[in-house]
Amino acid sequence: MDYKVIVLDLDGTTLNEMNTVNETLKNYLIELRESGKLIFIATGRTLKEVRDVLPADLKVDGMVTANGMSAFIGKKQIVEHTLSPELVEELVAKAGEGEIYYEVHPNDGSRMALLKDKVFMVKQGMGPKPATVEENEWLSRQDAMDGKIHWSEQLDIKGVAKIYFFSNEMNVIRKWKADLEKIKQYNAFTTASSTHHNVEVTVEGVTKATGVQILLKHFQLAPENILAVGDGENDLPLFKLAGHCTAMKNATDLVKEQADEVTEYSYREDGLYRFLKKMFQLP
Repeated sequence: MDYKVIVLDLDGTTLNEMNTVNETLKNYLIELRESGKLIFIATGRTLKEVRDVLPADLKVDGMVTANGMSAFIGKKQIVEHTLSPELVEELVAKAGEGEIYYEVHPNDGSRMALLKDKVFMVKQGMGPKPATVEENEWLSRQDAMDGKIHWSEQLDIKGVAKIYFFSNEMNVIRKWKADLEKIKQYNAFTTASSTHHNVEVTVEGVTKATGVQILLKHFQLAPENILAVGDGENDLPLFKLAGHCTAMKNATDLVKEQADEVTEYSYREDGLYRFLKKMFQLP
């Protein structure tokens, strides 16, 4: 099928292990746009985090950030969701009590955390890298500790897009996910994980897929026109929507099982570029 839209995840897909875009991939995405393909980004990152990693000369036609909490056509924001201040306050308090690493991300602006939680968070983010944590996620935690987090006595909890939780130990994050499921019973929200070591909280019913559907409506295109590529569980709603879905070689087994195909190479091996080059074979 002649796919008109290519929807790409960032971490573990478009970005390499250093959280940058390889020159080969960047140039090929530019070629694909020039050939008439629309390029959408659908990511768990907020707008500021996207700006931190996407090359300035790589233009995209649409963008879904924070797992669907915001959507953009070019630079124009066309939708924005926010978590309730009460929910943010509750989850931050419980994370602090359990010494769960967290980052509160506004739709625009710097991520935040309480100053009183800094000691245990630094311990989580600055120790030796566990073998099961991917390089890109560990680098993101190092960057966060190195000035990306705004530490405050009291958080500004209005306009929050998502809360990101992380643990070096998978059993700790599994227990935290179970705790979140209990809280959902009286205060609904959506959870999504991009790796085995994290979980993110967004507004109930909001996913990458809901954001992409808004972009499709703007461009008057159908879901079957989409080729989607991703690697995490937060990509699964998008996979269900897309006409064709591809999991990266480095994706979790669950994601691979629900994909139409799997790339031959991982994000560390310029896998997305190699896949797209083979798929479209531009002259």
